[in-house]
Amino acid sequence: MTTRRFSRARLPIAALAVALLASGCSLLGGEDGTDGAQQGPGGVEKAKIKVGVLPVVDVAPFYRAIEQGYFKEQGLEVEPQVMASGPASINGVINGDVDIAFASYPAPLLAQSKKIAEFKIVADALSAKPGHLVVVTLKDSTFKKPSDAPGKRIAITGRNSFTDLAPMSVLKNQGVDYNQVKWVEMPLPEMMGALQKGDVDAAVMVEPWVTNAMKKIGAIPVFDGASGPTAEIPMSGYVAIGGQGKFATTSPNTIAAFQRALAKAHAEATDRSKMEPMFVKYAKIDQATAQLVTISTYSTSLEANRIQRVANLMEEFGVIKGHLDVKTMIPNGSAGK
Repeated sequence: MTTRRFSRARLPIAALAVALLASGCSLLGGEDGTDGAQQGPGGVEKAKIKVGVLPVVDVAPFYRAIEQGYFKEQGLEVEPQVMASGPASINGVINGDVDIAFASYPAPLLAQSKKIAEFKIVADALSAKPGHLVVVTLKDSTFKKPSDAPGKRIAITGRNSFTDLAPMSVLKNQGVDYNQVKWVEMPLPEMMGALQKGDVDAAVMVEPWVTNAMKKIGAIPVFDGASGPTAEIPMSGYVAIGGQGKFATTSPNTIAAFQRALAKAHAEATDRSKMEPMFVKYAKIDQATAQLVTISTYSTSLEANRIQRVANLMEEFGVIKGHLDVKTMIPNGSAGK
């Protein structure tokens, strides 16, 4: 597997919207998402489900839930589908290729705001701790503190993603003119090289790239992107499609079973000895790096008010027009689980 596969692969949100809108209404029809499984009292409507995931640290507990049989305990047979990118994962769930898709929150929130599909958030994944989303530079850089940002070239994965929205929020909070920053879009695997060649002055990285850059090129943090107004911000979750005849509507017991199994694995995520093997096996991080990677918060509940922070951030910077109420994206009966 190449290093590109375990980047977060965030496409610029505007481009994602175009891609999703182009696929449009023809993707919203289809079967009702059931496979004929007999539903008993409290039984699941669909025993075999496909889940689109990316090879990133966010999904480490998901794989532990598979390996430890937590999904099977809930009557589910879960087949992971490793997707090429975040947009591919989102398109996969719209198409019906997967029942549930892992996603960085800006993509489904924007798609929901544009009414591309009726997205439902079935489980929260990861919220950033200090050290997970960081603006880094080289030791000899003149970029020493947030107030030095105007005029600097900063690498990001794409506009209107967490890699620019979160730093902009921090800069705005500190009275720094983020409009004077020159944001340079590139894949995460190219950022270390761009720093070394002097093509950019800094880069916004997420784990495990933060740790990799510190180990391999001696990168140092300028400021944490998940601090101040963005501290502990929810980064990612698992989504499904709702509406008439759609999985999130027809399979509430299946979703509840998925939530219980995933929450059991998330509750174990504070134990590094249980997460590091998942990082190595599924995110393809070497053992030495896995031991250093910041382990962020894996949520054991689904709370709309927390995820609302992401929608509000997107509204603040004009990515979402108007107001998006995240409560409408939580399946009935799922809040607080």
